[in-house]
Amino acid sequence: MPAEVAPAVVDTPQAVVEGAEDESYQDRYLEGSQQFIAYDLLEARGKTDATTDPSVKRYQEAKALFRKGYDLCMTVPRSLDDQVLAQHEDDIKSAAEAMVDAWLLDDKAAPMSERVLILGQQYEKVLLKDIPDAEKEGFFVKYSLLFSAWILLVGKQYDHCITTLNLAIETYDDITARIFFLRATCYFSTNQVDLGIKDLHKCLELDQDFHLANSILGSVYLSQKKEEEAAKHFELFLEAGHPDTPDFVNAQYSMALLTKSKDAEKAKTYYKSAKESETRFKQLYGTHVGMNNVKRDSIYAFESSDDAQRLVFANMNKRDRMQYGQKIEKLIEAGILNTAYPASPNNCSNCGAKHLKDAPGKALLCCGGCRGIWYCSRECQKSDFKKHKLGCKKQ
Repeated sequence: MPAEVAPAVVDTPQAVVEGAEDESYQDRYLEGSQQFIAYDLLEARGKTDATTDPSVKRYQEAKALFRKGYDLCMTVPRSLDDQVLAQHEDDIKSAAEAMVDAWLLDDKAAPMSERVLILGQQYEKVLLKDIPDAEKEGFFVKYSLLFSAWILLVGKQYDHCITTLNLAIETYDDITARIFFLRATCYFSTNQVDLGIKDLHKCLELDQDFHLANSILGSVYLSQKKEEEAAKHFELFLEAGHPDTPDFVNAQYSMALLTKSKDAEKAKTYYKSAKESETRFKQLYGTHVGMNNVKRDSIYAFESSDDAQRLVFANMNKRDRMQYGQKIEKLIEAGILNTAYPASPNNCSNCGAKHLKDAPGKALLCCGGCRGIWYCSRECQKSDFKKHKLGCKKQ
């Protein structure tokens, strides 16, 4: 295990550690960690198998891995007592490393919570328990570095996250493209655009299938008015990226604008293709791709004035009118999705069971009030009622 100078100590959120377990303990997710994930909407609509988008499968794998680590974590007492930690050392290590692996696979599937912060403290103590006092300061392993980077990124402490990821990159030879992608995110967030661009190119160097990097490079170059570079990366993304993604639609709209002055017919083809991709996207997700400047400019460039105003207005408001979107958003606001078992027809929202209690193969029970959350039994529904009733009334 290498020993180096540790990253700077920063003010990260500190979780309250209990000496004894409280059976009524409810984990709390950190501000900014709770997100509305489109893939969960896709699953709730029963459309997961209707797309071959690899990012959907990757998200599902990451979510399952995170849940495995999270469930194991919740079996460990929330204590920093050395004797307690010694009894649960293997579970602490396994839970921490599983959740870090999930974060690396897809950060959207790995929300940061109070309990996960406590696990980070427990993991650090377990790692340091056999290290001589003189060597403890500055000691780390790869997973402890990446766990710290995860916390820092969620806390928007981008400079310290960059420092931590730098140390991981400089120390270990098996760093994946995802690490450079996460560092690029930090660079862009701190206006270090050139360094962010460099890291995205490194992503492509390490993994030629990291197509998202080309999409982001296209957008970055477009914002810098480097149209030739932007077009190059958008074209690369359209050649290899998956058409069922918002990034694909954005690339088509972008190319429509970039080619309009040079080849009007080609530009119209790109615009028509973007609209067709949006139709496909709506069939899957029940909503249009979000409005941004590129999409808005494309609509005004290729539609009549009246049609453009109508389309822009409709796109800006349809998301809020979509039935499933509204239900899931309200479930998030009510705290229902801020659990290890977000609302899904594939698992009980109280215990995570995959089928009706004592009846394998039978579908879960759906709440008759909102039809947006599922349970394996009446008992689980009753147990979850206090949390769910506010969200249910809002439907």
